[in-house]
Amino acid sequence: MLKSFQARLIIFILVLLALVQLGTALAVLTSLKEDNYKQGVDAIDVSRNVFDLFLESRAEQLTQGVEILTSDFAFKQAVATRETSTIRSVLENHGARINADISLLASPTGEIITATQELGVNNAISDLVLAARPSGSSSISTKIAFGDSAYQLVLVPVKAPNVVAWVGMAFLLDHSLAEQIKTVAGLDISFVHETNDSDLLSSGSTLPENEKSTLLKDIGRIENILNAPVFSNNEKYLSLGVDLGIPSQWGIIHLPYGPWLASYNNTRNQLLLIFSAALALALLLGVAFARNMTRPIGRLVDYAQQIGLGTKKVKAPSLSGEFCVLSSTMETMQDSIKNREEELTYRASHDQLTGLLNQSAVEQYLSDVLPKTKGSLLLVNIRHFKNISNMLGVDVGNLLLSKAAERLKGWKDDASMVARLGGDRFLLILEQNISETDCLDLRTLFEMEFETESGSSAHSCMSLDINVAVLLFEHATSSVNGALRRLDIVSDKAKEGSALCAFYEEGQDEDHQRQLTIVQDLPMALQSNQLFVVYQPKVGVAENDCNEAEALIRWIHPKLGFLPPDEFITLLEHAGSIQLLTKWVINSVLSQLSEWWSAGHEIRVAINLSAHDLVDETLPDMVRQALEDNGLPARALALEVTESAVMNDRVKVINVLKALQRMDIHLAIDDFGTGQSSLAYLRELPVNEVKIDRAFIQHIATNKGDEFISKATIDLSHSLGFQVTAEGTEDAASVDILRHYECDKIQGYFFSKPLVADDFFQWRENFHKI
Repeated sequence: MLKSFQARLIIFILVLLALVQLGTALAVLTSLKEDNYKQGVDAIDVSRNVFDLFLESRAEQLTQGVEILTSDFAFKQAVATRETSTIRSVLENHGARINADISLLASPTGEIITATQELGVNNAISDLVLAARPSGSSSISTKIAFGDSAYQLVLVPVKAPNVVAWVGMAFLLDHSLAEQIKTVAGLDISFVHETNDSDLLSSGSTLPENEKSTLLKDIGRIENILNAPVFSNNEKYLSLGVDLGIPSQWGIIHLPYGPWLASYNNTRNQLLLIFSAALALALLLGVAFARNMTRPIGRLVDYAQQIGLGTKKVKAPSLSGEFCVLSSTMETMQDSIKNREEELTYRASHDQLTGLLNQSAVEQYLSDVLPKTKGSLLLVNIRHFKNISNMLGVDVGNLLLSKAAERLKGWKDDASMVARLGGDRFLLILEQNISETDCLDLRTLFEMEFETESGSSAHSCMSLDINVAVLLFEHATSSVNGALRRLDIVSDKAKEGSALCAFYEEGQDEDHQRQLTIVQDLPMALQSNQLFVVYQPKVGVAENDCNEAEALIRWIHPKLGFLPPDEFITLLEHAGSIQLLTKWVINSVLSQLSEWWSAGHEIRVAINLSAHDLVDETLPDMVRQALEDNGLPARALALEVTESAVMNDRVKVINVLKALQRMDIHLAIDDFGTGQSSLAYLRELPVNEVKIDRAFIQHIATNKGDEFISKATIDLSHSLGFQVTAEGTEDAASVDILRHYECDKIQGYFFSKPLVADDFFQWRENFHKI
């Protein structure tokens, strides 16, 4: 629900109004609370003034009461004669009349002569009397502590005519006095004294007994409330401390805050009621407003949903204002979407260059018709089209593909589909079985010249050569992928051969699956030691010794058995995985060489490189790193390359070979004499050695032509400064001839077949003992 615009608009309005109401309520309530507190503080301040005035007024009244006694002649005479019993009796009687709690008579220096109670405060009275002498005061009014209780004390001198004594009357600050002050001030009053543990003990209080102890405990230290009142007992009272001028004795004024809180709570409840009513009204107005505002949007949403269904064209709703513009825009969008869908549908099933159907359309068609027993699938490839496109340009190449598509569309009337699968691959699906004659007819169609440029340019017209792969529906599988895979297998066979047309034959799937298995299993085979290296000795003719060998790869597959190197190396080159194998061979051979060289046997091993290795410009760095990792010098390794590999990309390959030569790696041309290069290229190659192919060595003892070719190759190579190795030597006569022509090294079964590392090392040891 919250995803709809209407709901979100209503919520937005409600939240906005709620925030406004909440802000207003908080401001009002905060102001009310602060105002209540201020009024309470003012009330306490007034009560404090009343408190002080009340005590001052009472002191004057008490002083007058005591002065009546000091003016009595008989009392003066008793004081002059120091009749202690009479004085004590008079003090008790007069103190009772004016409600004094303690009466005393002190000497002119403040020493207590007699008192109605034992006080033990001579020094305090003396200090008061001595302090009053300089001022010439006729009486003294103060507050004093006797024990744990606070008293209001009045001292009046007895003169005859000089001061002969001081009469003192002390009045306890107790509950009775607190009640009197409360009557005048209107607030609760407490007199307390503070213990060493900071506990407050009440000497007199107007507070209810059930609240007094809790409130005093909540207040804590009186110093905290002397300057400003604070809340206590859960804000039930607002209390302010009064300094009585007596250590550890205090007065406290209590403002009952309940009425103030009740007023505040009543106002708060009224505001909450107003806020709730306003919010409810806002809800009603917001819903009505949102519905009215979103009604055009709802119509546009319905219109958009109908457009999304795409079943038919929908008329746009009639609206006004900005919604009218939006409605018109959506109507235009509907037309654009329809056109775009038609275009996308066309592009999804057609090739953009030729207008033919594409592979997606082919797969859809085959999924509908398979399995089928009659008809043919023809895959037409233009031979060397990449070279043609590179030579004449992409534009001419695209023009040739378009013209070829036009010819194919008109070639057979029974063609149910003509499609381009990409590049120079065209697929025809025929309702009849195709024959060799039809393939020849198709070749004739492409041999007819295609016009590529207007005018009399030398390249204005040209013909194309093709190869055709044929899969009869009776040999196709019931699945689309299976049928197209079989067609690709035949296409690969057609490309490799020189025949015009290649037909699918039973069993080709198995060959293809074998090839896939070999390519896919290589990484696992390297990890599980299915591959291993064997070493074939190279015998030095001059010294009749063996310090070199050629590393060859062997693969024992757990399911396919022994795999000939020519088979899996060729497949790995086509699959682009040969660099993985080369790196493994280099690391394996160098690891073995590291053991031999560490034992003092400086043997050099040659490793064969493929054409893909030689165009890899990172090869020299990889070889350098491998030598460093195994702690070997560059002379421990030799690399052999074929003529055909060099001619694959001569410039790049020569640069890579020069980089290896700068590292002092021994380089050799393998299978010399069978490649595409002429002898003139030999002087350009940065190599150290030439290996004569076994085709010229196997029959050198019986075939004079092979003997003359071998001699010429040895002489030419020596004249260019190269060493020469003859490979494939199988008999003593051949060895004698090669010795006679001063061939440097001989390799072949006459000496030894390829051996695993331990057997090779043992053979070498035995050979050197002969």
